[in-house]
Amino acid sequence: MKKIIIEISALLIFIIAVFMLLEFLFRDYKNGVDRVMDDFFKSRDQAEVLMVGNSHALPFYNALKHEEGSGVAFLTIGGDDLFWMQALVRKQLHSMPAVRYVILNCDDELLGFNQSLSGLSFMNRMLYQYTDEMYANKEMDILLSKSNFFRSNRDIGYLFSKQSNANIVMANAGGKGTFTDEECKVRAKEISEKRFQTKLFSENLTYVVSIINEVKRCNKILFVLKLPKCDCLSAAVNQENLADSRRLLDSVFMATKTEMLDFSGDHTFTRDAFANPDHLTPQVAKKLMVKMNDRIFDSVGDRPIHLQ
Repeated sequence: MKKIIIEISALLIFIIAVFMLLEFLFRDYKNGVDRVMDDFFKSRDQAEVLMVGNSHALPFYNALKHEEGSGVAFLTIGGDDLFWMQALVRKQLHSMPAVRYVILNCDDELLGFNQSLSGLSFMNRMLYQYTDEMYANKEMDILLSKSNFFRSNRDIGYLFSKQSNANIVMANAGGKGTFTDEECKVRAKEISEKRFQTKLFSENLTYVVSIINEVKRCNKILFVLKLPKCDCLSAAVNQENLADSRRLLDSVFMATKTEMLDFSGDHTFTRDAFANPDHLTPQVAKKLMVKMNDRIFDSVGDRPIHLQ
């Protein structure tokens, strides 16, 4: 019996030692969420515009992150869903004294997403320190969110190539700039069927309303941005699913008198405007911001995004 107790104690000491070593080695680890948030905290006090979204909005972030004086702060995180977007807005918007406008990237497929149920639950640990909310508020995940190693999603590769971590790219934000019709079909099925669940509509609508209410509570003006998609993707998505989603979203935006920046039907964006089937290149995103500025000017007489 004494031998078993000694062996168990030795094993526990070994596990604790390994954990402490991992925490030490990962003390400077930055995941993709951390990098976006670091830039957000640098710009939030002076920003006049807050842009919120998932990887579809990351090309805007990539286009402006090295420019000073753009007037835009970004909460654009690859993999975000409406739950995490509303959690970020509720936590961060009140601390932005200069913001006058919030631009929410809410493409139609978002209404059918819950990324915690689609293999991205690890993002709860990455986001928790910036939201104080976690999907389902699981005590173990809340505990693991305090650990740099587990917030890294156990990225052991970091120990062998810290430089690759320094150049980390958010999921789906990039691409080789050339893609096939078959790749479009695969992506279309993913966003409109595989990860898309109509049973999530009601829950996600509450998150949309939460964002709208928080923006109003903070006396800001909200614009909802819908982005263009590549023609081959648009042709391959499940039209029925996205039509139902669009109808419900637009009814909420109309009922709450929310301003729209809808480019989803803009066919002037040809295939070479996209890094992959549903993500613009940063260069084209910058051109789209000119159009966004013009639409905002038509609405409120202001062009708040300062472009060089």
